[in-house]
Amino acid sequence: MTVQTITINIDGKNTQCFEKETILDAALNAGIYIPTLCYHPDLPNFGACGLCVVEVKGNKEPVLACKTTVEQGLVITTSSPSLKEIRQEKLAEILSNHPHACLVCAERDGCAREPCSLNVPVAERCCEKLGDCELQRVAEYVGIKEDTPRYKPRNMQVYEKDPIMIRDYNLCIGCARCVRACSSLRGIDALGELPDPPELLDPSKFPEDLLKSGCQFCGLCIEVCPTGALMDRNDVLKDYTSCQDSCPAHIDIPRFLRQIAEGQFSEALATMYEAVPLPGTLGWVCNYPCEEQCQRNELDKSVSIRVLKRLAFEQSKDIKIKKMVDSNSSKKIAIIGAGPAGLSCGFYLSRLGHRVQIFEAKSKAGGMLRYGIPTFRLPRWVIEKEIEIIKKTGVDIKLNKPISSLDELSSQDFDAVFVAIGAQQGPKMRIEGEDDTRVVDALDFLSNVYGEIDTHSSVSSDKVKIGPRVAVIGGGNTAIDAARTAIRLGAKVTIFYRRSEAEMPAFPKEIEEAKREGVEFRFLSAPTAIHPGKDGLNVNFVKMKLGPKDTSGRPLPIQIENSKFSHEFDNIITAIGQKVIPLDDLETNDKGWIDCNKEKLKLKQGVYVGGDAIRPSSVVDAVSMGRKAALQIHRDLGGTENDILQLIQKPTPRICDSKVFLKDRLITPMVNIDKRLSNFAEIELSLDKNEGINEANRCFQCDLRLFISKVPEPPVEMLLFDKNNVDLVPEKAGVYILYNEGKTVIEIKGTSNLRQMLKEKLGRNDKIKFFKFEEDPMYSKRESELLQQYIQQHGEMPSGGDELDDLF
Repeated sequence: MTVQTITINIDGKNTQCFEKETILDAALNAGIYIPTLCYHPDLPNFGACGLCVVEVKGNKEPVLACKTTVEQGLVITTSSPSLKEIRQEKLAEILSNHPHACLVCAERDGCAREPCSLNVPVAERCCEKLGDCELQRVAEYVGIKEDTPRYKPRNMQVYEKDPIMIRDYNLCIGCARCVRACSSLRGIDALGELPDPPELLDPSKFPEDLLKSGCQFCGLCIEVCPTGALMDRNDVLKDYTSCQDSCPAHIDIPRFLRQIAEGQFSEALATMYEAVPLPGTLGWVCNYPCEEQCQRNELDKSVSIRVLKRLAFEQSKDIKIKKMVDSNSSKKIAIIGAGPAGLSCGFYLSRLGHRVQIFEAKSKAGGMLRYGIPTFRLPRWVIEKEIEIIKKTGVDIKLNKPISSLDELSSQDFDAVFVAIGAQQGPKMRIEGEDDTRVVDALDFLSNVYGEIDTHSSVSSDKVKIGPRVAVIGGGNTAIDAARTAIRLGAKVTIFYRRSEAEMPAFPKEIEEAKREGVEFRFLSAPTAIHPGKDGLNVNFVKMKLGPKDTSGRPLPIQIENSKFSHEFDNIITAIGQKVIPLDDLETNDKGWIDCNKEKLKLKQGVYVGGDAIRPSSVVDAVSMGRKAALQIHRDLGGTENDILQLIQKPTPRICDSKVFLKDRLITPMVNIDKRLSNFAEIELSLDKNEGINEANRCFQCDLRLFISKVPEPPVEMLLFDKNNVDLVPEKAGVYILYNEGKTVIEIKGTSNLRQMLKEKLGRNDKIKFFKFEEDPMYSKRESELLQQYIQQHGEMPSGGDELDDLF
């Protein structure tokens, strides 16, 4: 059914609007502001604050704009002395139940807030949102009556132990936005029901225990609150939700979890493929920084995001990847290295329509996924399946094709080259005796054990021979993997690490599993010499203590005098870092990595680099860098931003059964210790899909807040910065404020002659778009007051120093 448009007149201006719209909606759509505190564009209208009164020609009494439907030919007035009086009366009623002493204080501008120069009791002063408060902005627009009643503290309880939020109903004005958000946006009535007829709510009626009332802590109520009554406990929501922001690949984790909760495993997998080409691999071995930032931690424990990636991969049988563009380009890109960064880069470049060739020196693709991660952590069928999916997008992987220099590719007419050669060599310890053949690098050790294993073969304990006593030197994931592998080869293993356990870079879960499997740990210990003998290696160690932090941000290990001790081992496995074996025409820095522009991953024209080659890190970091490089290459080769998938989509809220929502975090099923140490089979078992669905339902859905509309704000009375308006400024003392196109303040300045100073600035900086001014003979004092007010609101000075450098 087509909605008819009609014409109404608002403040003397004919305006087109739709039938059945309210006057408030029609006015806001026409750019005409009407004050209100209970209205929100995403919520059903309520009409309790009474501020949106307007006059309609032919009506004896003013009407509420949010409750009155438009009609053809309606003539409306939104501003008049009588309307101002009504609004100020309504506002006085609201402020009588809300601390507002700061709003009416004559010394507000430039006030440091504490101590109060007028000794106003704390309970009567405004809250920490002063300066960035919707109620304050509306009050300043409407105007506060001089006889507005003084606030009488209600001494209501402040709730500070709820997940994610602090509730202080002493600051509540009863607008009912929170109730409507909970009901209409989430479908939950955790905050109660609306009164009929509409009236400002009594905050004492809100539930004390949110868990019992059915709250699922999405935070929508915080987002729509116009005062400080509902506040975040932590500043966690920025451009992304906290889980997505902490994911190096920025997977849309909330959407992925919502799809799992609905049993939509293929859709969840497709969501992951937008950001990563190896979702299955990450389901097994991701270090899941997202879980550390999960808001659910504030209630009990985070959602098990990592294992749900695995579940989506296992439950999706027919995986099809769509192209990101409709046509193919003529561009040809070479990638050196088929590890996670190289595979990721190739996957996205191919989906963007480019021709991709990956040159891999070894006989199998996968890089460190295959040659460095044990099969008991990452089954090889997962790698094989994901590589086949990548190849089906058009990526051509050439195996046993080592590239020794960029010059080798120059004759093949590649438009760009991505260097993803990894960091597959361990540095020396630089101690006596380490050149003995019984001292092996962990990366070589792991590669020898696992490198050539594929889907249909298994690791043989006969393949690599080590003695019964093994020491592993190092504290990263490679050290842990090497130790757990040596255990399975029949050795008794001790890890020596020069710092404490708290400083170990290895993932805590892997450390825990290593301990359970029998790996011993000696912390604050470092080797100083190895003395080879016929029957073993006598290793000298020293004890360490922790000093001040070094360049890595960790405490510096310092040798303790006269603390030497020795142990006998059959083999030493060193895992103290990684460095690059560079191409002939590439240089490495003193850490053994390649330097490049980290923002664009650009080494030089047409050459890009990423993954462990520039910074050894996690699998998800490498995958993220591969995608980032692909998008940068695409742009540099003429691609547009429209080709690139958007990683955030507006979510559809869902309600979770309260019993499911309150379930404990699931425990990932594992193979018993006594059954895992005699073989190299996977130790983590698959989830039951219903358990996974329940686990996904534990998500707070806090991403819903990111899509809440902004509330219309009162207009800022500012003028266009041009000659005509400047000529109207009086030649008197005062203060001016300059704004850029986005109406952000870029300078606040007092002067003895407003017009003269503003004329001097005309045409000298095109970033100045608007200005305001006020006359004041004490302009220096007023300038200081306005600057203090700005700093109080924004935490910094206006950006005039950067914006207006060329004026001085």
